[in-house]
Amino acid sequence: MNVLVIGATGYIGAAAAAALARAGHEVAALRRPDGGAPPDGVRAVAGDLADPASLAGAAEGFDRVVHAGPPLGAEIDLAGADALAATGVPVLWTTGAAVLGGGRADEDSPPDPHPLVSWRAEVERRVLAAGGQVIRPGMVYGNGGGLVPGLLARKAAERGTGVYIGEPGVRWPVVHVDDLAALYVAVLERAGPGTVWHGVGETVRLDAIAAALGGGRAASWPLEEARAELGALADLFTRDQEVSSERTRSLLGWRPVHTSLLDRLGERSGAAPV
Repeated sequence: MNVLVIGATGYIGAAAAAALARAGHEVAALRRPDGGAPPDGVRAVAGDLADPASLAGAAEGFDRVVHAGPPLGAEIDLAGADALAATGVPVLWTTGAAVLGGGRADEDSPPDPHPLVSWRAEVERRVLAAGGQVIRPGMVYGNGGGLVPGLLARKAAERGTGVYIGEPGVRWPVVHVDDLAALYVAVLERAGPGTVWHGVGETVRLDAIAAALGGGRAASWPLEEARAELGALADLFTRDQEVSSERTRSLLGWRPVHTSLLDRLGERSGAAPV
């Protein structure tokens, strides 16, 4: 297929674009005038995620659009979803586990989004109604990117111990970026229209991640203190979730190969990426 990837210069989008190219698809990257260069072998197509009207022209002539860009807010994201839907080109849109509520959830669970991304449930609805597809990744890690080597590792270094926000025992769905990239290929090649898929490799306790980053030691970062620095993002760290990807694995044959974040953290050397 001829695929346009939105966000191809970012963390998730670059991995998705590379995986699609390896699978034999012709891949192009949306690129704003002052944007970075696309990955090797990927041509650039003019457009700007922050300018929803430009997306319709950018999508012209493509078989599929993969949206792996960051959330930009309700007004821009909803307008972007509508602009792409109007082209008739099927869209695979990335949201995330934050669109689900606490506790156990699967691909059929109704959205109950965290206030930080409240509008993404409506984005999903519009994309699915237009015959597109949705991928909901867990917390993405791997290859030196994501929250683990970023915020969490930085806080562990600052405080001399691993930190988690609020009470212990909060669980998060996680996925390695390479496994998530493989899921984009599987959805584009094998999934039907109007479907939701979960990119979750495993469920991990955040206090266990903190302990692994802190050399076996972890302490709570009080929620009010975390809010003062992180804003609404701090509350997201207190949402306990167990998100199933059983249907995604069964129907698409998706098999994550990176299935132990804690083992990877335990094996890393000082400068080695997670």
